[in-house]
Amino acid sequence: MKIIIFERLDGEGCAVQRLEIDGKVRLHVSALCECPEDAIIGRSLVSCADVAAYMREAYEAGKRGETFEIEKAEMKKD
Repeated sequence: MKIIIFERLDGEGCAVQRLEIDGKVRLHVSALCECPEDAIIGRSLVSCADVAAYMREAYEAGKRGETFEIEKAEMKKD
């Protein structure tokens, strides 16, 4: 399992991140100051269930003997 965390700063200087697992985009994280009404767990915020699902996925990959890699990279502007 290979995880890549892409990060950049937005126009306000806040971090924006994208998480890819084995080449597939799985999660976007950014400040919600412009739309605080969207700051709801399970909607725009990661939930504990999401974290548990990612942990299960990593656990299952380990059981299959896969390596576990985490890499950080700079995200290109959209």
